[in-house]
Amino acid sequence: MPPAARARARLRLLLVAGAALALVACGDTTDARPPPHVVATADASSRGVIFDLLASTTPAAATVALHGHVFGSGPTGVVLAHMRIADQTSWFPFATELADTGKFTVLTFDFRGFGESVGDKDFDLLTDDLEAAVRYMRDVLGVRKVFVIGASTGGTAALIVAARTPLAGVVTISAEADFLALDALEPARRVTAPKLFIASEGDVPAARSLAMLVDAAAEPKDQRVYDGDAHGTAIFDGPHAQELSQALLDFLTAH
Repeated sequence: MPPAARARARLRLLLVAGAALALVACGDTTDARPPPHVVATADASSRGVIFDLLASTTPAAATVALHGHVFGSGPTGVVLAHMRIADQTSWFPFATELADTGKFTVLTFDFRGFGESVGDKDFDLLTDDLEAAVRYMRDVLGVRKVFVIGASTGGTAALIVAARTPLAGVVTISAEADFLALDALEPARRVTAPKLFIASEGDVPAARSLAMLVDAAAEPKDQRVYDGDAHGTAIFDGPHAQELSQALLDFLTAH
């Protein structure tokens, strides 16, 4: 194997191993779910939706039904992509906050195999699921100006999707630069939309990935690094919750 290929393989192993450590630090999927009363309140203030996409590109491919929730009815769309140790409910509090401004239509959804969505979990197809969510926002909900905010692996997928389809802007929170078949470094160079990269400095794998992504990304770009080691949407549960919410709202309204 050429030296460059060996170096890339070592980097991939380090990132995956680091991401695994981050998962341990943040707990399992049950820890990432908001309290039942928060989920119930968000359920009551949103409407459930289902959108389909092909499970593969083969002629006989079945469809996969992805389940989501729509909050608000503002003129600007925001699609929220969850991290792999959670489901769409991890975004419910912030989705409600955005919708309450009256400025946004917000779509949360479960990647295939997570939460309410059917199918088997397939991290290689996260970008397909996210693209389907963006299409639903535009084609069904009729919202043309769309931002994507992704946490952890959802952020990795968000950058890749932003390189494929025009977006008003993209935000990543604790995104991996490279996870399994998902490599966001090259796509980050091609994303012309405004970008905001966020991580906790003590979440070492995510902070390292943030530095790599910021270095690779084209302008316009910005970053926020908070102290502590909270990962992804868990930052909303810590001392930087209000600061994070304001940073996201400022980014959305500025662009």
